[in-house]
Amino acid sequence: MKPSTLRVFSLSITLLLSNLVFGEGLEHAGDLHDRTNREQMPNQVFHTTLEIATWNVEHLNEDNEAGCIPRTDEDYANIKARIDALTADVVAIQEVESEVAAYRVFDASEWTVVMSGRPNTRGDSGGSICWGTQDKHLRHQATGVAFRKSVAVSVNPSLSSLSQAGDSQRWGTDITVLVGDMNVRVLSVHLASGCWGPEQDADASREPICTTLKHQIDELSKWIANRTANNDNWILLGDFNRRLALPDDWAAVQLFADELDSVLLTATLRDGVAQKDWCDARYPDLIDHILSSSSLQDKLVPSSIEEHPRIHESPDHCIISAAFNF
Repeated sequence: MKPSTLRVFSLSITLLLSNLVFGEGLEHAGDLHDRTNREQMPNQVFHTTLEIATWNVEHLNEDNEAGCIPRTDEDYANIKARIDALTADVVAIQEVESEVAAYRVFDASEWTVVMSGRPNTRGDSGGSICWGTQDKHLRHQATGVAFRKSVAVSVNPSLSSLSQAGDSQRWGTDITVLVGDMNVRVLSVHLASGCWGPEQDADASREPICTTLKHQIDELSKWIANRTANNDNWILLGDFNRRLALPDDWAAVQLFADELDSVLLTATLRDGVAQKDWCDARYPDLIDHILSSSSLQDKLVPSSIEEHPRIHESPDHCIISAAFNF
């Protein structure tokens, strides 16, 4: 082989590996990615425990005073302080404009942020007028995942099927985490808002948004079915905008069908917790959830599922976390 040909071949291999490590790699490239991480990051800690959290950070935008929740430097600092205090290895995030916005609250020296591939169709000037305002515009919203640099991760294609043509719904962010000698698929989601429970199901005016949510639940059921068929360990978490712990909820019946072998880890999160200690005392039933494959149940650290306190008015959701031993 000529030297020039060898250089081209070597460059091609290097670009392929770089795409797997730093970009949105191929769906089944996790094993290669993990091996590449081991070779290129000799000081990386390969975990036998996994602490995971989810937080809807409510219109987290790149710029101060932008979007539906205008923020100051102090507001960003308050959110960053909450994240700095976390012991989580992986954090699913929702309502984030971009990686730039996420890195305002995640220290780039400690965390890597991956956002869904959903295109920004709102541009710098924003989209529709924010509810209850006359001059504030909705900015791009996306799901994402932040993970500590010590964690071996591969990035899978975004779950774009959560959005249908013209509805602008948010895509899921899908990664694979290497814990011990096991791969764990992690999907961060933020489903359609407005069909939270039986009251909305019975409201004819809510039929369009409930139909959208039903489509999304169908797509999540397919994602879980694919994981089950592959004998994957998985965690699905985020803002479902649905009270899945209510008895006989149609979405829960579908997501926890016997053949899917799935578990709602947050089902009893508030059992025995005083109302004053809830994230928001007005809402007794959670819409933020953590689900997992039943294969992870025996790895869940007892009593580790936690709803963290709400300290400031915004974000209007609270952090939920859980820990696993492998």
